[in-house]
Amino acid sequence: MNLKRSLMISGVIAVVLVAGAGYYEYVVVPGEKAPPTAAELQAWQYPVEQITTNLAGGSTIQVQFTVQAPNAAINAELQDMSSQVDDAVIGVLHNLSSYTIMQHGGYTILRDDVAKKINALLPNGKIDTVYIDSLIVQ
Repeated sequence: MNLKRSLMISGVIAVVLVAGAGYYEYVVVPGEKAPPTAAELQAWQYPVEQITTNLAGGSTIQVQFTVQAPNAAINAELQDMSSQVDDAVIGVLHNLSSYTIMQHGGYTILRDDVAKKINALLPNGKIDTVYIDSLIVQ
């Protein structure tokens, strides 16, 4: 009788341990993804074509951006919405002055404003960052 009882208790403990380990592995600590490779990041970049437009205050800007998407799906959204992205960038530029852009921290303001505007457009995700490829203000 004691042997039967010991086997039953051991079986219950084994089931509880296996269930607990499975819960921990798949619920508490889901599989961690490796960070994207450099090739993936490059493939997920969306280049905004060069834009020349007026800034607030009458100055002119010529600028080109690259937008970093976190995955291929967001990059595809950016490509599908290229006209809306261009319009959003132009809208941001029209609201900034040359002084704002050229002052200390101005590039950061420009990048952040463009990222916020693009993120507001995207229905299924957000971009990671905006890179300024070239910028001329006159």
